[in-house]
Amino acid sequence: MTPEGRVERLERIAKLFVRAGRRARADLRQQDEKINILINLHMQNEELFARNEERFKKNEERFRLNEERFAQNEERFAKNEERFAKNEERVAKQAEIILTILEFQKQTEEKFRANEKRFARTDKIFIELAESQVETGRNLKSLIKLIREVRNNNAEN
Repeated sequence: MTPEGRVERLERIAKLFVRAGRRARADLRQQDEKINILINLHMQNEELFARNEERFKKNEERFRLNEERFAQNEERFAKNEERFAKNEERVAKQAEIILTILEFQKQTEEKFRANEKRFARTDKIFIELAESQVETGRNLKSLIKLIREVRNNNAEN
């Protein structure tokens, strides 16, 4: 091989090295960009995780508060159930009282009806008595008139 052939060969090899170096640099730049992108995404994920942790803490506090409220509501419901049971007993007693009152009212109405019939008979008797008194009064007047006439006739004779 001639010295010029060697130099050309060296130049080709040098060009290959330069091209390989350029490719390697470009690949390194791309890898650096990809690594930067990954680092940025990782940092964003860390921020999201931190925010989610805050949200989880807030949610856990809300859940705890809700559990306390539910416990209080359960107590209230239990008290209300007791009150409802007492009210149902009261309503049942009042219903019994009302039924008793209605029965007494029914009996009283029957007595009133019976008394109305009696009063109607008594009214008839009073009317007959009044008519009888009027008749007796007329008869008495006629008798008195007759007695006076007889006296007047006896006194004249």
